[in-house]
Amino acid sequence: MDIVTAFAYFILGIITGATGVITLALMAAKRSLDKLKKDTETNGKKESVGSRMKKVKDITTEQLDLQSQVLGPQKNALHGRYKNGLNGRIKELELQKADILKSIITDGFDPEITVVDGAGVVTTIKLSEFLANSGIILPPKDTKSSTKQVGKFTVHKGGKDDGGNTTH
Repeated sequence: MDIVTAFAYFILGIITGATGVITLALMAAKRSLDKLKKDTETNGKKESVGSRMKKVKDITTEQLDLQSQVLGPQKNALHGRYKNGLNGRIKELELQKADILKSIITDGFDPEITVVDGAGVVTTIKLSEFLANSGIILPPKDTKSSTKQVGKFTVHKGGKDDGGNTTH
């Protein structure tokens, strides 16, 4: 074997090795990016729930401030009209709050919340339980037909049998 052939094999080996290393590095980067993307989606949803719960807290604070203004005695007719407007605003805020809480439940989250009742008792309950106690009706879940992925197959539950003797 002469020196030119040996040098050609040497260069070919370096190129093959470099290509293999670059390919492995790209594959590892793709895996880590996919994992980071999944983590980001999950964290984004959790942050979304946190920001919505903060909105609910702000709405509740505003409601309490308005209620303290409504509880005082009525001074004259103009003040009575003002208080009626405040009552309307409190009801409007309550509807906004209910919509936000429903959206959290429909997204599949059921966080624990701390509730203070009229007697001043502090309890920690699930959001769905709070909504049920408050009389807020949630949209029904579609439990009749659910699908899940098993390997490369999609399994449907709740379907009807075709009545035939099938083996699949």
